[in-house]
Amino acid sequence: MERSTIVRGAIFIATVGACWAVLSLGIEPTTPNLEIGAPAPQTYYAERSATVPDEVATEDARAAAEESVDPNEARERQPQVETSVEQSVETVFGDVAAAVIGAGTGVTQPETPVLPEQPTETTEAASEGSTTTTLAPEPVAITGQVFLDLDGDGEFDETSVDGEADRPLQGVMVQLENWSGAFTVSTGADGVWTSEVLPGPVVVTMEGEAAIPNGFVPSTANLGQLVECGADETCVVEPMGFAVELTPIEDVIEAISAEYPGLSAETVEYLVLTAGADVTRTALGEPSHLQNVRAAALERLRSEFGRRITENDLQEVRASLVTSPPLVLQADGPDAEGQNAAGDVVSTYLQANYTINQTRLGELRTEAAQAVPEVTQDFVQDELIVSQGETMSSLIIAAIDATSTPTLDERPEWGLMAVLSVLVALVGVYLATFRPEFWARPRMVALLGIMLVLAAASVRLTVAIEESFTWYVLPAVAFGFVTAVLFDQRIAILMALSVGILTAVGTLDIGVTVYGILAALAPIPFVSAVSTRGSFRNAVVLSSLVAAGVAAATSWFFHVGPNESTWEVVGISMAWAFGISVLASLLGLAALQFFESAFDITTTLGLLDLTDRNHKALQMLQDKAFGTFNHSLMVGTLADAAARSIGANALLARAMAYYHDLGKTENPTFFIENQFGISNPHDLLDPRESAEVIRGHVTAGVALARDYKIPTDVTEGIVSHHGDGVMRYFYEKARQQQGVDVDIDDFRHVGHKPRTAESAILMLADSLEAACRANFQSTEPTPDAIEKVVNRVMDEKLEDGQLSESPLTLGEISKIRAAFLDSLVGHYHQRIAYPNFPGS
Repeated sequence: MERSTIVRGAIFIATVGACWAVLSLGIEPTTPNLEIGAPAPQTYYAERSATVPDEVATEDARAAAEESVDPNEARERQPQVETSVEQSVETVFGDVAAAVIGAGTGVTQPETPVLPEQPTETTEAASEGSTTTTLAPEPVAITGQVFLDLDGDGEFDETSVDGEADRPLQGVMVQLENWSGAFTVSTGADGVWTSEVLPGPVVVTMEGEAAIPNGFVPSTANLGQLVECGADETCVVEPMGFAVELTPIEDVIEAISAEYPGLSAETVEYLVLTAGADVTRTALGEPSHLQNVRAAALERLRSEFGRRITENDLQEVRASLVTSPPLVLQADGPDAEGQNAAGDVVSTYLQANYTINQTRLGELRTEAAQAVPEVTQDFVQDELIVSQGETMSSLIIAAIDATSTPTLDERPEWGLMAVLSVLVALVGVYLATFRPEFWARPRMVALLGIMLVLAAASVRLTVAIEESFTWYVLPAVAFGFVTAVLFDQRIAILMALSVGILTAVGTLDIGVTVYGILAALAPIPFVSAVSTRGSFRNAVVLSSLVAAGVAAATSWFFHVGPNESTWEVVGISMAWAFGISVLASLLGLAALQFFESAFDITTTLGLLDLTDRNHKALQMLQDKAFGTFNHSLMVGTLADAAARSIGANALLARAMAYYHDLGKTENPTFFIENQFGISNPHDLLDPRESAEVIRGHVTAGVALARDYKIPTDVTEGIVSHHGDGVMRYFYEKARQQQGVDVDIDDFRHVGHKPRTAESAILMLADSLEAACRANFQSTEPTPDAIEKVVNRVMDEKLEDGQLSESPLTLGEISKIRAAFLDSLVGHYHQRIAYPNFPGS
């Protein structure tokens, strides 16, 4: 975002805020502060009829409607609760099953045997005529067994020891490798595996986690064996055993009890023991009993959820899980301990799944409250609302407010802010659309904002002193006057409308609003015609007289009461309007100089000061460069005439002409018009050095203009009166001395092409005056000769493109051409020769 846009936005906010603060300053309620429960300070009657809402009765009725809503209407099934509880139950069983499995250290296994290399066979050559037949060896049987070493002795023994007996392991894959290759076999129901191999060495292995049942470790150190199988015999492999490796039961019980403190000790012990026994069952391909308990618990949980458990039902359902636990079956019938454990787990984590949705309950109550109509009470005009001393209620206070006539103190502050925001925004839109030259200068936007704030302050001051004086102390004339001088007539009209709006929102009085608009419009036609300080004073007096007439009309129509003297009210209003308008306008004139300096504005008054021959800068120009001074005066005369011919600012054009060569005072004798009886110093300089001296009078002029506080609009004439044209004389001189290879840019003036009508007129007038002075030193300045010079100079500037950035049209250039011609013909008019006059 551009910096100027941010600045204008800040100006908008500051203007709105300042106007709002000023108009709200000192506004206090004029009526007593009425409080609920306090005695009435006076007797109140209804000043007008009104229907007043009874907030207390309405709130009571709506509160009763909310209370009447049955909370059960907002009950909803909570699937997320069911999912959470089910996950908790499953987590218990999963954690117990995982906790009983040991660390898996087992027995350290030797390295896997390596199959020896097959020997190379050598066959002697048979004698001639004989035949040799080699028969392949017959395969032999190889067998082994895999078992669960439940008694932990490392040997397969199906005899029970302390209730435990080794068990064959079915379905385990065993890998065999000999010189013919590698293959696998599977154990049968008795844990025995059998295969056929060719005689020779065989490596028998069981490796990898897939070969070892979960929860078991090798109990024999022979999971990798190298067996030498001979011919015609069965090759027997040593049995391979696995032993159960569980975490100590006491440790598991302690850990599960700590993690799930809600479960009973009996439940934890049962679940841990069952999980430990399931390790063996799973390895033998038998079903897990812990999973049976888990399935029964989940089935009962889902069944209870299906019957919708409320908060009130929860304890009862938990009690039923103790007295009637889930059914758990085992091989010989129901498992009582398993049933109690399943019931305990479900009871511990069970929650209500059919609960009241508080959000929905709130919505139902809101709907019920909104359905209750507002309770109101009607009051008719002159009806007694409350007697003095009676206790005030909210209904009584609301009735007093509703039936009272609104006053300035009761206007809504945010409404005032809204009106001011719209006003300032529309002013900004107008500037951006119709006055882009002002909108492009944030200083001018800020100045207009200050004028709006000052107008709001004058309205607030008028409100404060109106009772002691009159509405017509509003200094509206001054704002129209000052705005027309600082900006232009159209923005002054916009300011007059703004003053009217600020008056309307600040006073709520139609009469003074009309007066504010018309009085602010009064000075605009008078200011537009001023060209001298006397004209300004006349404009002040005439504007004040018009304001007095407006005050007479508006006070007569709006402010004369039924028991008041018309002539008295009108006379007082006229007197105040005239006096305040004169005083405020004179103060505004005094403040103009400050605004001109602070915001770099060129006003008519400022231009009058600049064109005064007594100005310090002009006095300095006259003293140091008299020829340039006379040249500037003549250029000012030409520029003034040309500007008037097209309706441009003639006073600005004259001021620009007076100061356009101010920089020549630095080296006056280097310019032809100041060379009186001396040789031309350029004859001794290189053309480039001469060009640098001539070029420097522009930059020196800008510096001097800054020192003498000459406004930017006038300084623009210094920068652009030569444009970026070529110093043709010195350029041609350089070409004659150095040849054609000369950079033309070395001989261009600094600055830029004219961008306003006044600066373009100055360029043409400056060139014409110099050309005429040079031409008519030796030739007769006849009208035809002058016209030729005018046409040649103007055509040269047009062909060189020096006017390409100015707003002048071809029609305006034609009028300027004619104005120049008339002025020059008048200046060079022929004179008669007086008899006996010296030189005649």
